[in-house]
Amino acid sequence: MSSTFFGFNIAVSGLHASQRALYITGHNIANANTEGYSRQRLEVKSGNPLPIPNSQGMLGTGVETDAIIQIRNKFLDLKYRSENQNLGEWAARSEILEGVELVMNEPSDSGIRKVMDEFFQSLEKLSSNPEDQTVRALVREKGIAFTTTINRMGNQFRKMQQDIDFNIRATVDEINGYGKSIAALNDQIFRAELDGSNANDLRDQRNLLLDKLSELADIQTIEDSQGKLQVLIGGNQLVNHNKSEELVCENRKILNNDADAPNLGEVMWKNGSSINIRTGKLKALIDGRDNIDGDKKGIPYYMERLNEFARGFADEVNKVHEKGYGLNGDTGIKFFEYDPKYPSNTIKISDDIDGDLNKIAASSTKEGLPGDGKNILAMNKLKDKGDMFKWGKPGDFMNSLIANLGVDSGQAKNMSKNQTVLVEETNRKRQSVSGVSLDEEMSNMVRFQQSYNANARMITTMNDMLDTIINRMGV
Repeated sequence: MSSTFFGFNIAVSGLHASQRALYITGHNIANANTEGYSRQRLEVKSGNPLPIPNSQGMLGTGVETDAIIQIRNKFLDLKYRSENQNLGEWAARSEILEGVELVMNEPSDSGIRKVMDEFFQSLEKLSSNPEDQTVRALVREKGIAFTTTINRMGNQFRKMQQDIDFNIRATVDEINGYGKSIAALNDQIFRAELDGSNANDLRDQRNLLLDKLSELADIQTIEDSQGKLQVLIGGNQLVNHNKSEELVCENRKILNNDADAPNLGEVMWKNGSSINIRTGKLKALIDGRDNIDGDKKGIPYYMERLNEFARGFADEVNKVHEKGYGLNGDTGIKFFEYDPKYPSNTIKISDDIDGDLNKIAASSTKEGLPGDGKNILAMNKLKDKGDMFKWGKPGDFMNSLIANLGVDSGQAKNMSKNQTVLVEETNRKRQSVSGVSLDEEMSNMVRFQQSYNANARMITTMNDMLDTIINRMGV
């Protein structure tokens, strides 16, 4: 049986529902440009009806607000993070290979192919004028230019490897920071939702951190029936509800290979267990710093190829030069010197040649001095020696290396562009579901305002009805 004030209760429930819906609309509008925000909506349902005596039916009791929910598609979140992981990897790899291309600096007037050609041209000139001191000085200067170019490239590769190592350490710190923040939010969300509420804004903050974390490494998320969230990297827990584990970067005690710079960091879990990172920016950085072979070749591969070139070239030139005779009759003199472990960083003109131009062995015989230039001509012919390297002549070696680099870099750039398109398209779909449309919110604002006014008018009408009964009946 309804009371005298039953109509007031119905109208008040409508007022409250409209008012809350307006508050939520205002919240959506205020956060239209907030990164990671998902629009919210008030879920309402009709109140439990009351039976009318004598089986005349059920009388409605107004409206009840059920929950404030966020409009979000979990599948699109999963899809976005999956594509974002790949984007993080290919974007980082593309940037690394672009740096390698800058070091190689081909084609250019200061690239290794250019200075090598100029070195051979100087040898050819000397073969025609073996006693000319000016031409001998030219050979020495072109030799120095050649070794300086190789040393510059070797040192720049070493510097790149160290820079990538610094980036790896910064990325590890970034991952640890995200892990701690997510764990803290997990605890806040769990406490806020103990009474059955939805901590929508806190969940948005957590989802945004998960989006950013997905660019750095391959993550998986698991949320149990109690709302406790786990975040996994490579199958191991980074976050377990309100606790987070840490990654560390410990200096290597043993180098991976001779091409490695010293004191590079090995990424592992703080408890000492290894980590298996399958994709993401961190994966690309580790591959770029460490890989000496495989499909995704890194800095050590190019350092080792440069070492191979410097070692092979110097050995072949020395082999010929040591057989010849300088103007003073000296023989057995090396033209180049280098540290066998790091040839591309240490190759130089030998001290003998650097100190005395007469020791450049142009003659093939002692008796042919000073006008014989056959030995230096033999050195010049090394440019056409097809079996100097497994890739052929010196020029072929560098052409093949640069061509391979171009293919790898082109693939990385294309994959990065493709992944950017996929990420942007997936995010566009996410925003079409979760994003705030100001036009829609303005329409809702008018609708809820009208609903509020109508319910307020209903209270006025009820008041007039009661006024008639109380104050005017019987008058």
